[in-house]
Amino acid sequence: MQLAHPQKRLGPRSFFACALAINLLLILSIDMYVPALPSMQRVFDVTEAYLNLTVFAFFVFSAVGVIMAGPVSDRFGRKPVLVFGCMLFAASSLFCTLAPTVEVLIVFRIGQALGYGAVVTIETALIKDSFDGNDLKLAMTALQSLIIIGPAVAPFLGTFILTFSDWRGIFTLLTVCGFAALGLSLLISETHPHASKAERSQTGVGAALGSMVSDIRILMHDRKFSSLALFMGIAGMPYFAFIAVVSYILMDFFAVSYFEYSMIYAGACLVTIAAPYVYVALSKRLSVRAILVLCVWLTAASFVMLALFGTASPVLFLVAFVPYALAEGIVRPMAFVVLLDQPSSRVGAASSFSNFSYALLTSFATVIATLQWPNFIFGIAVLTGASVLVMAGLYAWGLRKKAD
Repeated sequence: MQLAHPQKRLGPRSFFACALAINLLLILSIDMYVPALPSMQRVFDVTEAYLNLTVFAFFVFSAVGVIMAGPVSDRFGRKPVLVFGCMLFAASSLFCTLAPTVEVLIVFRIGQALGYGAVVTIETALIKDSFDGNDLKLAMTALQSLIIIGPAVAPFLGTFILTFSDWRGIFTLLTVCGFAALGLSLLISETHPHASKAERSQTGVGAALGSMVSDIRILMHDRKFSSLALFMGIAGMPYFAFIAVVSYILMDFFAVSYFEYSMIYAGACLVTIAAPYVYVALSKRLSVRAILVLCVWLTAASFVMLALFGTASPVLFLVAFVPYALAEGIVRPMAFVVLLDQPSSRVGAASSFSNFSYALLTSFATVIATLQWPNFIFGIAVLTGASVLVMAGLYAWGLRKKAD
């Protein structure tokens, strides 16, 4: 690996490891407390849908953090935004630990989300700034795989903490993770060469946001860019619906133990962890278009199986979900490699829009998942089927012609 912009304190591999560690430490916040949701519901005496506002608010406001961070970092540099995002996340996690009610928890989950969204966007831009060619493809694949690895590891940690503590213990660990990420962020040097001191002094936040709107308008007029960004977001919706309700499905609907919950959840997550590396192998033989078509068919296969036997047993539910989990894990890293192939001055805006659309769509999936379905598996099946139709439509609209 070689860096396009040398780091003062870190070499290529240590820089890459540092960037991955920051991302992983914050991404645990998505669902580490999901195993505690059934017990939290009883403690706070609220409905599943109301408690899931803590999940929905996180995704919505992480989208806000995403859309703000990219263009601001294009003007003022990646590092200041990265450090601020880590600080906000750490402080908000601490106050989540102390929250006396669901409403207060939601408020500080919003703070977590804003910090997380900023960091996710900057991490993507850092990788694009620092690597080229095959190094970029491998680095982006590893970075995006953490969006899968984090939610896979987090429930295990949450379940382990619940054996000797409660949900507050989970947020205590997230506080520690936030401050650890802050320390690592201070080791990283600026990677954006255009963020000179002169430019920073001559522009303000308003100018940065104005530039963002202009750049995003240009990107949205590119049909291939906008359709692929939306395709990626739609492809992620059933996965985040799964995250939102899997604890209710396994522990309430199927009445499994915490250990069985962890094992079944691990089965799905192992597939999604491997999926980005399946993409790397496929990319050597297939075009972007061919891989997109394959992912549509895999998602359709999951829809059919969920509808036919998803409620029969926990293992069959897992089997039905696996083809989709593989497809979703392939689409995300591939899409980011293509979407961020932009001029340097526009990478932040491209990263913001891509992450924003993904975060916004997946946040609505967490709400859809908790609607009054006959059961939550039925809801995931419906959302998966709808995703197949929209993905196919987006492919036909903007991706059928050569996109790579």
